[in-house]
Amino acid sequence: MTSNSKMVLFFIGATIFNILLMIVFIAIFIVLIGLLLGSSPNQNLFMILVFVGFIASIVLTFLLYGRVMKWVTVRWQLEKHIPQLFKGKKKQ
Repeated sequence: MTSNSKMVLFFIGATIFNILLMIVFIAIFIVLIGLLLGSSPNQNLFMILVFVGFIASIVLTFLLYGRVMKWVTVRWQLEKHIPQLFKGKKKQ
């Protein structure tokens, strides 16, 4: 398998992981909002909290994705296997 095909597989896997992670966080926030507001919530408050939960899920996904990608890079030594991803980094 060439390094270009490894890079494509890495990006596909990372993208799927990122999307699934965001869906999980959004679902968690919606369930928590539903439990917090009860059976007959105020629609305006519900929409505001869903919007805040959506933004929070984006931030949490970004932070967790960064940590996981750093761990994956170190764990499987991606600098060796996919050098195109790390070529532009210059240390001064």
